[in-house]
Amino acid sequence: MTYTTTRLETILGKYYKYWYLILFRFKGRTVSVFDNVQFVIGQILVLLSSLTVWWLANNKVIDASLQEKWTYFVLGELFFNIIFTFSEYGGYQILRGDFTGKLLHPVNFIRTQFFFWYGESTLQNLVKGLVLLAILAVMIAAGQITFFEPLYFLLYLGLIPFGVLILYLAGMMVAFSAFFLRQINGVTNNYLFVITIAMGRTFPLDLLIPNLYVHFLNPFAYLFYHPMQIYLGNYSNILTGLTYLGGLVWTIVFNFLAEYVLKLGLKKNESVGL
Repeated sequence: MTYTTTRLETILGKYYKYWYLILFRFKGRTVSVFDNVQFVIGQILVLLSSLTVWWLANNKVIDASLQEKWTYFVLGELFFNIIFTFSEYGGYQILRGDFTGKLLHPVNFIRTQFFFWYGESTLQNLVKGLVLLAILAVMIAAGQITFFEPLYFLLYLGLIPFGVLILYLAGMMVAFSAFFLRQINGVTNNYLFVITIAMGRTFPLDLLIPNLYVHFLNPFAYLFYHPMQIYLGNYSNILTGLTYLGGLVWTIVFNFLAEYVLKLGLKKNESVGL
C-alpha cells in the first residue's frame, strides 16, 4: 500500500516532525485527565494567592512593622529549610517500579525512607541555609532584624522535630498516591503549593483568620506559622503549650495515616506487583 502524505505534511514539509512531537506529547498528556486538572487548579491557586496578598495590603490588613515582617519571613524560611525533605517525590519511584526492592528490606519502610529523603535533601538545605544566614546577617547589620529573645529562640528550635516529621509524613502520603494514580505530577505540584499557603509561608495565617485557635487544627501551620509566632513573642504560655501539644498530636496522626495509606496501596497492587 502506497503511503500518501497528508495536506499538513505537504504544507509543513521537513518541519512536520516538530508538529508530530507536539501532537505525540499532547496525546500522551491526555492519558491522565486528573493530572491535567490538578495542574490547572495549581495555576489558578497561584493567581488567587497573589490576589489575596494584594487585597490584604490594599485593605490595610497587613499592619505589622517592617522589622517584624522581615523577621517572620526570613526566620520562618530558615525553620522550613531545616525541616525540608523531598519525600513527596517518592511517588515517582513507585511509578518506575523501584519500590519493590525497598520493601524486601527487613526494616520499617517509612522509618528508613525518612533518613533516605532527609539525606537526599541535606545538600540543598545546607546551601540554601548558608544563603539565608547571609541574608539574615546583612539584615541584622542594617538594623532590619533586631528582635532576639533566647527563650523564644529555644522554643522555636524545639518545634523542629515536629516540623520535620509532619512534613515528611505528609510528603510520603502524597507519594503513596502513586499506588492509585497513573500520573502524580499534578498532585505533587499542588501539594507543594497548598502547603506553602497553609503553613503561612506566603502570608501570616492570622491575616485571613484572626482566631488563633483555628490554626491549631491546621497541621501545616507547625511548619512555619506557629514557630514564628513563638519566636516573635506573640504567644502566651498557654498558646505555646498548645503548639507543642498540637505538634505531637499531628505527628502521631500523620504517622498512623501514612502507615494506613501504605497498607491500602500495597493491598491494591499485591495482585499485579509493583
